Amino acid sequence: MSTQLPMQFVFSESEYRQRCQNAKGFYESRIEKPHTGILGAIVEFTPTTLVEALEVYHQHRAAQWQPLDPMGGLPTAMLIESPQATFISIYLRKPEREQERDLAKLCKQVRADYEAELAAALEAEVERQVQLTLAKDERDRQQALEQDRERRAQATRDELAASREKLRDELIKSGKLNADGSAV
Repeated sequence: MSTQLPMQFVFSESEYRQRCQNAKGFYESRIEKPHTGILGAIVEFTPTTLVEALEVYHQHRAAQWQPLDPMGGLPTAMLIESPQATFISIYLRKPEREQERDLAKLCKQVRADYEAELAAALEAEVERQVQLTLAKDERDRQQALEQDRERRAQATRDELAASREKLRDELIKSGKLNADGSAV
């Protein structure tokens, strides 16, 4: 039985671009924290002192990092002081060249994930088709066995009926049985 696989498991450039666009959207709004390993266009820095915070801010601004849009909802810097501790957070947007590098890495990963997804879907479809073919072959085999068994059973019934009819005819000829089948 020849089964043609659907062509739905081939790489689609438009689907890939759409997935990259989605990843880019998430990337641009995601906050990257040094200890998480997640890429984001916005990076959170957590210096321990105010002096260190000013140095971090100055170094990154000099390297073309941008402060966040004041209307964006997330401040560029936050300072929370309490008698026990001071918490400082600085949020800066990466320079364009770094964002482009990150997005290239991200799209490369999206492509690898998409290709792996397609390969897994194709493998699952192939396995499904194999199982369907095996099940059909098994049903056909069972049906053929059943038909053969029924044919042999009918042949046996026919032989027994013929043998019985022959015996009846012999008994009627010998006078031991009447034509209506009753004993003499």
